[in-house]
Amino acid sequence: MAAAGFDSATPFRILTVCTMNICRSPALEVTLQDAAANWPGLIPGAVVVSSAGTHATPGAPSCDIAQAHVGRSSRDQTALQLTGEMLAAADLVITAERKHADAVASISTEFGRRCFPARVAARLATWVVDSGSLEIAVRKTNGEVIEADFAHPETLTDPLPLDPVARLRWLVAQMDGGRGLAPSPSAGNLPYGVEDIPDPHVLGFNLHEMSAEMIIAAVAEVSAAASVVLSVPAQ
Repeated sequence: MAAAGFDSATPFRILTVCTMNICRSPALEVTLQDAAANWPGLIPGAVVVSSAGTHATPGAPSCDIAQAHVGRSSRDQTALQLTGEMLAAADLVITAERKHADAVASISTEFGRRCFPARVAARLATWVVDSGSLEIAVRKTNGEVIEADFAHPETLTDPLPLDPVARLRWLVAQMDGGRGLAPSPSAGNLPYGVEDIPDPHVLGFNLHEMSAEMIIAAVAEVSAAASVVLSVPAQ
């Protein structure tokens, strides 16, 4: 699919968030940067990824251990404090834990609609692709009239845009609509939320590898869904 119609002044912006912006959100940031570079149909600069922390010490260096576990030797950018301006500019906010997503939503419900813990984002992005929403969206784009049926929420989806960046924004909107509809995991007896990425700097440095594995898996799932949405043909 060609990237016709993309306005380089309005890229799709992803913001990753954790507490201090030294470990998990920088790892999410670079992993998403690498993944988005391979999304089909996008020109260079179409996706911009950055990170910040809810309680950052500006200028603090990133954790080299976390970077190494996601395949990077280092990250030049230092910690940034999360601001409302950052959230207003973001099309998608991905957090390490639900508490970070709750903090974002507490600033503005508008921000909250675009914000998901990373593992929740993975689950919802996959649900959008697998639930039939994408198929319905393509059929609507192709001119088919589909009657809304509240017993089948996938029939309520908007038509799939032709512009690739608009498709990514469509995906985020459908992920938001899928809250409460997509199956969720059962609560576990863990020292962190069942869909949280644990903080090695709080719960123990031995969790760095597991945290990185969760980050890599979540980003891979989001990336797979984005690639499908960007690749599906429509008239």
